[in-house]
Amino acid sequence: MSRWTSDLATGNPSIDREHQELVEIVDQLKAAAAGGDQKARLSHALDTFRDHVLSHFPSEEREMEAKGYPGLPKHRQAHAVLTTLVVELVEKDNSGTTVLYSEVDQLAQALYRHILLDDKPFAVFLAKG
Repeated sequence: MSRWTSDLATGNPSIDREHQELVEIVDQLKAAAAGGDQKARLSHALDTFRDHVLSHFPSEEREMEAKGYPGLPKHRQAHAVLTTLVVELVEKDNSGTTVLYSEVDQLAQALYRHILLDDKPFAVFLAKG
């Protein structure tokens, strides 16, 4: 299980709050996938994660655009990759195919890498303001 840790903090309270919510949902996803018999719980967590991503990413991109963040194009690409990962898992789950723990873990690792490698530089940019 992964939990929110200080190394994931960007220093921006609103971004960190949304990231904490995403990490909590990922924890729920991993717990449900590890249980094997938690289909309804996994489906709900996948839908919740997708909804958060589809809300959080555009919000974050709007803020980046408003602040003139030069890394926005690369960031949009990273968001597109993560969105594709979660949408594919939701579609797989909706088709009745089992979503494996390894697939959920891959999504979790992609999210953590994104926060550490893509979101933290934006927070540093904001702090320099």
